Amino acid sequence: MSWIKKSFFALLAILILSVGARFFLYWKDYRFYSNLALKDEAEARAEKGLVGSGASIANSEEGIVVLTGDRNRIRPALELLIQRGSQFLVISGIGKGATLTDLINAQTASAIDLKSVWEKIILEAQATSTIENAIECAKILRTKKVTRVILVTSDYHMSRSLALFQKFSSGIEYVAHPTPSEFTEALEGKMDHAFEGLYKFVFEFLKDSLFTFYLLRV
Repeated sequence: MSWIKKSFFALLAILILSVGARFFLYWKDYRFYSNLALKDEAEARAEKGLVGSGASIANSEEGIVVLTGDRNRIRPALELLIQRGSQFLVISGIGKGATLTDLINAQTASAIDLKSVWEKIILEAQATSTIENAIECAKILRTKKVTRVILVTSDYHMSRSLALFQKFSSGIEYVAHPTPSEFTEALEGKMDHAFEGLYKFVFEFLKDSLFTFYLLRV
């Protein structure tokens, strides 16, 4: 075997091992957040300090940010806003021209009563990616007097999102509140959106790997 072939197979082996190691770390983070998301809601909030007394309480130094992109994100964020009495909720990445009514009709049940918190909801329409979510939300957070932000996004998306928000909004304590993704639902036997969930999971793995490579270079 020539040295060219040996070099090729050596590089191929290194690539396979590197991708495998990266996927293992990604899977580990995903399982941590998916297990948290799948726990009983009250238990999960108690573990993260997110459960209240049942009635809305005033948390003037706390805000909530939810990232659009999955079906299971906005409703939990709205419920948190009502139950926690947080100062505000930023819904980031809604797309230009979209309204709050459109989002609620499309992604949440009508049983949620938003009358008491309607004015607390901030729509962020400039972001088209996770890094832009972090940048645009950082601009909003600088105008708010908050020390703590609850970040709501899908389980597979939480690790990279949390890292980006911490990077662009230093000085704020971020608390992860993951929601079950379509991929997690498929693993649990709910196959209605299995293909879509698998696609998002794999695509996020690729983006997460590129993000990790970027961090190693800076």
